[in-house]
Amino acid sequence: MSQRAPKKKPRPRGARRDPHYPDLFQPSPFTEESRKKRATARRRKAFVGWPLKVLTVVAAVLLIATLLVLLPQFTIEKITVTGTRLIDDQAVAGYAQSFVGAHFLTLVDGSLSRYASLRSGSLETKILEAFPLMRDVDVRYHFPSEIRIRVDERLEVLAVRISGGYALLDRDHVILRITEERDFSLPVLEGVSVLKEAVQGQVLDVDDESLLVEAARMISELIRHDEANRPGRPLMKEVRQFRQLSGLQFYLFIPLEQGGEIRVKLEDNRSLQDKFKLLSHLLDEEEILQELPGELDLTGQTAYFRPDTH
Repeated sequence: MSQRAPKKKPRPRGARRDPHYPDLFQPSPFTEESRKKRATARRRKAFVGWPLKVLTVVAAVLLIATLLVLLPQFTIEKITVTGTRLIDDQAVAGYAQSFVGAHFLTLVDGSLSRYASLRSGSLETKILEAFPLMRDVDVRYHFPSEIRIRVDERLEVLAVRISGGYALLDRDHVILRITEERDFSLPVLEGVSVLKEAVQGQVLDVDDESLLVEAARMISELIRHDEANRPGRPLMKEVRQFRQLSGLQFYLFIPLEQGGEIRVKLEDNRSLQDKFKLLSHLLDEEEILQELPGELDLTGQTAYFRPDTH
């Protein structure tokens, strides 16, 4: 009886190939040794390409910098000012005149965000300090060769009677200008107790600041009515003065052509716009309001007119 030949034990994965095997038998590409070789080759390839990438980036940066310095398109030749109403735009442009003929990089400074948007922080600060009528200003370079200055002026929202004339205020109660003549269209707020001399560019110092807040709101509601009821009679042209009675109640004074005035008593509440519509209707339709001075009370559910007695 013949004996069977013993079975060969399988070669462990990753073991070296027996030199007696022919070349046809290659090690498995999934062995640990093969994986290490492939990883080493990848690292070597990546390391060889890294200096070339760095040099490419450096060359691109140098090329862009050279173009920015040498190209004549980046030299400032023009100054444009927009947004001015009361301020002289030539006076504003004069603060940037020294940059004409220079490279735009001499203009840009300030924070990182200003550099990114090609703005001049120092020039913006100088202009704001020089013009108290400005609320904000934006100075930036615009391709190819222009400085653009965009001005945000303070707007007159309130006229206050002061000693010797009128003070025109913005929404922050800053005095934009002082005039002796009535050369504006805003109704004048009467009865304001001013604590010290009014100075242009400074906040008007008054006894009760809430009065200015409520008065400015009354003006904004008048403007809102006029804009929503075109082409009806604009109340801003009819009301010449107004005065606070108490809290949210005001007198609006409407002068009559034949002399005297109508005193309209109003309260700043949710029905104010409806009361303005009624006032416009009465001024257009009711002859009594156009002939007789007196008091028109619109604070209640019903309108009452009381003519002045002589």
